[in-house]
Amino acid sequence: MKGSITVFATMLLMLVSQFLFTVLEAGRNLELKNVAKMNSEAVVESVFAQYCRPLWDEYRILTYDAGSDSAGNVDVENIKAYMKNVSADNFKTGTDGRISSGTSVLRLSMDELDPVKYALITDDSGDVYARQVVSYMKNNLSYEAARKLYSKYSSMKDTADNSQYDDSSVDNAMDALKEQEKGDNNTARPSVARGTPSGLKNKSSSQNASNVTETENPLVKVQQVKKTGILSQVVNEANVSGNSIDTSECVSNRRLHQGTGSFSYDEDWYSKILLQQYFLTYLSNYTDSGSGHAMNYEVEYIIGGKSNDKDNLKKVVTEILLIRAACNAAYLATDQSKQAEAAALATVIGAVTLNPEVIKALKIGILAAWAYCESVLDVRALLAGDKVAMMKSDSTWTTELLGMTTMLTGKAKAKSCSTGVSYKNYLGMLLFFKSEKAMAYRAMDVQEATVRQTQGYENFRMDNSICEMSIDVTYKYHGLFLCFVNLLEGADNEFSIKNKARYSYCSE
Repeated sequence: MKGSITVFATMLLMLVSQFLFTVLEAGRNLELKNVAKMNSEAVVESVFAQYCRPLWDEYRILTYDAGSDSAGNVDVENIKAYMKNVSADNFKTGTDGRISSGTSVLRLSMDELDPVKYALITDDSGDVYARQVVSYMKNNLSYEAARKLYSKYSSMKDTADNSQYDDSSVDNAMDALKEQEKGDNNTARPSVARGTPSGLKNKSSSQNASNVTETENPLVKVQQVKKTGILSQVVNEANVSGNSIDTSECVSNRRLHQGTGSFSYDEDWYSKILLQQYFLTYLSNYTDSGSGHAMNYEVEYIIGGKSNDKDNLKKVVTEILLIRAACNAAYLATDQSKQAEAAALATVIGAVTLNPEVIKALKIGILAAWAYCESVLDVRALLAGDKVAMMKSDSTWTTELLGMTTMLTGKAKAKSCSTGVSYKNYLGMLLFFKSEKAMAYRAMDVQEATVRQTQGYENFRMDNSICEMSIDVTYKYHGLFLCFVNLLEGADNEFSIKNKARYSYCSE
C-alpha cells in the first residue's frame, strides 16, 4: 500500500513540530530557573555547613572559617571553587562543563560567582557578633525574663550610685590624729578613763581605754590589711588560676580583616540583656571555671581586659568591694546604735587630743573601716557561691566593731541571704553598663584563643570567619529542543540564568 503527503501538509507538520519544540524549550527554561535557584541555595548551604565545630561546641557561635589566601586576606576564591565543584557534582558535569551521559535534560553549568558580599563576625565594631548572639539567645531567654533582669540590674546600679564610700576616710582620720599628736608632744596628755565606753560592745570592763587604743584601733589594722592586696584578703591566691593570653595579637588589638557586606543591627536594652546573659551562660568565671578554656575567668576578662586571670579577678573583686563598701556605709549611716559605737571608739582613740574635729574625723574613719571590713567578708561569701543582701539590715550584718579586724585575717565570711545577690549578679551588673563593642571584641579574644587549642585550628582567626554571605550566580546552558527548529539554525544556542544566593547564621 502506498501513501503520499502534499507539500502543504509537510510544511504544516514542520511548523507544528517547531512550535512544539519551542514550547518544550520554553518549559524547560522555566524549570531550569527553578533548578538554578534550588542549586544556588543548596550550594551556599553546603558552604556554611562547614562551620567551625569547636566554636559551636564551646560557645554556640556559628561561623564559616574561610581561611586566608597568600596575601593574608579572606580566601574568597576558595569558596568560589568549592561552590563550583559542588554544583558540578549536583549536575554531573565535569570541570570543563560537559554533561555526563545519562543525565536529565535539566542541565546547568555554574559559570560566574560575582560579586561576593560577606560579613565577618568581627565586622561593624562587633555588631555582627552581637547580632548572632542575640539571635541565638532569643530562643533561650524570653522577653519577660529579660525585662525582670533589666529591672534587677538597674535597681542594683541605682542602689550603688546612691551610696557613697570615701576610701580615703581611714587615711584622713589617721593623718588628723598624727598631726594633733605632733602638736601635743610637749603638752601633758590628759588622763585616759579606764574601762570600755558604754557605747562599745564585746569588751570586759577590766580592759582599759589605753589597751583598746593599742589593740583595737581598726584604722591601723585596715591600713595594714590594705597593703597586703585585695586578693589575699578574699581568696587563697594559691588557688587562683594562672592562665593568660597574648593580648597584643588579640581581636581587640590587632588590625582586622573587613567584610564586603553591610548588615544592620539595632541595639537596645533587650539585646544588651541577651548579650550579657550569653556571657554569663557560656563563658567561664571564678565561680564557674574548669571549662578547659584558654582563660578560666573569661567574664572577668571581658570586664577587666587584662592578659591574665589573676589580674582580671583582682579588678572585678576591687569593683565589687567598692560597691559593697558604699552600700554598707549607707546602712551604717542609718543605724543609730552602730553610729554610737563608732563615736564611742573615736572618743577613746582620740582621748589623747580631746580635739572635737579630730574625734569627728576618727568617727568617720572608723565607720569607713567598719564598712570595709564587712565588705571584705561580703566578697568572700560571694566568691564562695553565697548570696549577700544588697542593702544590709541588723539581721544580715556580720561584723562587730570591736574585733572586726581580726576576722580579716581568718576565713570568716558574711552571712548568706537567700534573697540577696550572687557573684554572677554582680558580674551581670558590671557587664550591663559596658559598651557592646568592648564586650564583643574581648569575648572574641578568649573564644579565638580557646579554639586555637584544638588540633587543626591552631591558626584560626575570628576575622576570617564569615557569618553572612550573598553572591550573584550565573549559570550557562545550551538549548536542547531548539536544535530541531530550523528557523534558529546558526543562532547562538547558549543561554544564561542569573540568580542570587544568600545565607546567614544570624537569621531571626
